Amino acid sequence: MTPITDTPPGAPSGPRLLARVRDELRAFPRQFWLLAAGFVVLLTGVDMCFPFQTTYLHDRLGISMTAIGLLLGIPLLAALPFYVLNGIVTDRYGRKPAMITGICFVTTLYTTLALSGAVWQIAVVISLEAAFGWALFLTGSNAMVADLVPFRRRAEAYSITRVAVHIGMVAGPLTASALIARDPTYRTLFLTGASICLVFVLIVAAGFRETRPAATRADSSLRATARGYGVVLRDRRFLVFCAIALLPLYGFGQIWTILPVMLRNAQDMPAQTWGLVVAFYGVSVAIFQYPVIRLLRAKDHVVLMAVASALVGLGLGGAVLVPWGPLTFVAVFVLGQGVLLLVPISSAVSAAMAPVALRGRYMGTWILAQEAGYALGPTFGGMAMDGLGERGAALVALICGLTGAVLYAALARRFRAADAAAAAAADALAAGAPPAAPPGA
Repeated sequence: MTPITDTPPGAPSGPRLLARVRDELRAFPRQFWLLAAGFVVLLTGVDMCFPFQTTYLHDRLGISMTAIGLLLGIPLLAALPFYVLNGIVTDRYGRKPAMITGICFVTTLYTTLALSGAVWQIAVVISLEAAFGWALFLTGSNAMVADLVPFRRRAEAYSITRVAVHIGMVAGPLTASALIARDPTYRTLFLTGASICLVFVLIVAAGFRETRPAATRADSSLRATARGYGVVLRDRRFLVFCAIALLPLYGFGQIWTILPVMLRNAQDMPAQTWGLVVAFYGVSVAIFQYPVIRLLRAKDHVVLMAVASALVGLGLGGAVLVPWGPLTFVAVFVLGQGVLLLVPISSAVSAAMAPVALRGRYMGTWILAQEAGYALGPTFGGMAMDGLGERGAALVALICGLTGAVLYAALARRFRAADAAAAAAADALAAGAPPAAPPGA
């Protein structure tokens, strides 16, 4: 596949480079920066709660890791059909309603964790949040970024939102560690996180304008909106891209669910230390996120997905397999570099493949694939941990990441060959000659 961004001009250094970067950042619209700032607020609240959710269920409620994996993973898998509806909602009703609704469900989840110890009540709210919570928010926010930013800058734009995410990822766990020390029941933690998420809802409601394109508004009937998914399902390149992503996403889905317990069991790591590991992860990604994406913006994005898959597998597996100490943090750093490539590059590829009128449905389909792969992490990661032990489960994640790297490298070659053949056919038609037969015809 050809790179999504244009090749930058010569590589200046020093003050000229800083001036160019400053000008490039100023070129992003005001609402994009407001969205990025909102991400900092939101992820501070989310990452106060989410990294400690598994520990709370296991240590405070006494639920086994297999049961926790099923409790967190099965609702994500069962909710996958609703992600089709999420894309329809985003295209038909707008990006703002999708974002607000999604975070309201996230807030409900954390409030329930704070106030209820009944497993069945927690399971119901986890299921509702899986269907209409974070995934709906991601569909709406990813579509809003694509609406606001031209396609050649989208990888950078998504990387900036990831920087904001990881700033919150640093602030949230550090605050959480202090709250857990004061209140080991986790109630104060979850209530504080829910309150911060509500602040983000107010920011979106009061400060954002709707960005849904006119072409999407014209497609007004619900039946016509649903028919747009036929175009998505006929796009084989996009579907193959999404399918391979399940392999690195399997590892990505274990970072906040299975990894803390694996490290606790394999390395005797307490919950407060996990907060420091998460903070280190967030700092390392926040520092390198934008510079790395900007440096690599002219590279083949599918090749970058291969690199991302390999780094996720190596980092997650290595964090558990190497002895506790500096090497653990090296592995966490490698894991973070894989994620900083995986998330913005995959979103940019999905947005680039989408026709404008179908942008919400393409992003909804990508979020479906993303959440499906993410759900595989806790669902089968917990089983692998109980059946194979911590190190066996880590080895499975390592193999999945390396397999995804091999498949994405092969897909990149196929995309380049197909693009070259299409360009040759177009040149032949423009010259009035019959197009050459494709290879193997």
